[in-house]
Amino acid sequence: MQFKFDIKNILYLKMLYKDSNDKPSTTKAAIKSVSESEIVACAKFEDGVFAYTPQDVTLSIICSDGLYRTQTLLKSIKNEDPYTYLYLEVPNGFEYQQNREYFRICVNFDCTYTYKKDEQEYKIQTQTCNISANGVTIILPKFEVPDEDAELSVSVYGIDLLIGVRYVRTEVFEDCYKVSFTYSEITESDRDLIAQACIKQQLELRRKRAD
Repeated sequence: MQFKFDIKNILYLKMLYKDSNDKPSTTKAAIKSVSESEIVACAKFEDGVFAYTPQDVTLSIICSDGLYRTQTLLKSIKNEDPYTYLYLEVPNGFEYQQNREYFRICVNFDCTYTYKKDEQEYKIQTQTCNISANGVTIILPKFEVPDEDAELSVSVYGIDLLIGVRYVRTEVFEDCYKVSFTYSEITESDRDLIAQACIKQQLELRRKRAD
């Protein structure tokens, strides 16, 4: 197994795992060291990270040129106040997920999430948490993973878009969940519209900061 990243180009890593209550959770950390078989990551937490080990986790590496994702093994956790050390198996490879040009913006667009679970169709009226031309995160009141690709109807500045989405990950957020998707079916015109909305929102934020 090989870790082909230059550590200097890694901004941070993000790990999706199940905590000690068997609920999905995420944590961000910096890479401390890498050997032929092990990645050691470190983060500062007040309460530490508590989860059963070993367990399979989703590992994202956020670099200066984009985001890479893979599955690997969380071998152990060591909490040494105020730091937490994560010991991960070096994975076989990474899948390139997102280019920097697909930056996400935090915005609340109204949307309808339609998905199938146990051969039943469900619809949830909700809002986006963030969106990019490559994917979207929505807020859900409960943890639900669709059995197959789902559908999202989202209103972007008054224009309704119907997009096929594929589940990526879930994060616990206060008393609800942030559920992230990549687009599995989207027209180029709809992708361009989302990209333009992202640019518009970013420009508005820059103007506010300059005032």
